[in-house]
Amino acid sequence: MTSFLTAFFSGTAQGAIYALVSLGLVLVWRGAGIVNFAQMGQAMFTTYIASQLIQHSYSYWSAFVIALISGAALGALVDLGLMRPLTSRKNSQLLNSQSMRTTIPVIASLGILGVLKALAGIFWAGEERGFPSPVAPNAIKIGSTNLAITGFDLFVIGVVFLTLVLTTIFFTKTGMGLAMRASALNPEVTRLSGIKVGSVRTLGWAISGTASSLAGLLVTPRTNLSPNTLDLLLIVGFTAAVVGGLTSLAGSVLGGFILGYVISFVNVYSAPENVFIAILIFLLLALFIRPQGILGSKEVRRV
Repeated sequence: MTSFLTAFFSGTAQGAIYALVSLGLVLVWRGAGIVNFAQMGQAMFTTYIASQLIQHSYSYWSAFVIALISGAALGALVDLGLMRPLTSRKNSQLLNSQSMRTTIPVIASLGILGVLKALAGIFWAGEERGFPSPVAPNAIKIGSTNLAITGFDLFVIGVVFLTLVLTTIFFTKTGMGLAMRASALNPEVTRLSGIKVGSVRTLGWAISGTASSLAGLLVTPRTNLSPNTLDLLLIVGFTAAVVGGLTSLAGSVLGGFILGYVISFVNVYSAPENVFIAILIFLLLALFIRPQGILGSKEVRRV
């Protein structure tokens, strides 16, 4: 029973972080039709910023907030400075093909990832460093009994739960959130309704950058921070987005938690080296049973 509870709570905490990464990927995909492989590079860079601020005697929470703001600004900058000019170019033979219009931004995102890693090497010499936790990572005690959950697990779950609640309220109760949903469903009709689709798209990139920065801040206390630390997180987050459905925000969150439980239970009941095999098998089964994702919608073509 103890092993089960350990796997469950650990999987919930891990799944919460994967849900954030997956949510960020789906936000950009729905708004711009781009898989942003630079997302965790952005998270790595802003986490280094937070780490540097803490080393210069800033409080954890000040660095935390500045990192989130930096993530939003970096996400918006990527869209305004590269992705939007790249996808809106006219009279380009290379972009006349639909396949190339889809492929080139993905290649550009990989280029941004390389640039961010290079900048981390320039500014911080690619230094591998620890990152503090705002709460003790020890198991919670009730009397003389150690519970199968740590204070940091509760912190991660609480922060992500609050983030998901605020995100839900934003997308269902605010005008800008409804505009983002409308833009994702039908950008042409949204544009004709007087909504600035370009601004809405940039806001999606900014929110995605904030979500990825938050994921980086929550995962690095368990690992050391380096330019390559978050690469695996991107792979799992993308898998979660595919499993949950690239067109569904709720599906992305669900996929993140499912992957968290899969990884945690394999770690506890099998062996860590079997995690990647388990992820691959689960992904193949999900694509075979429901290719559009658990909550994804099928693409309908009119002829």
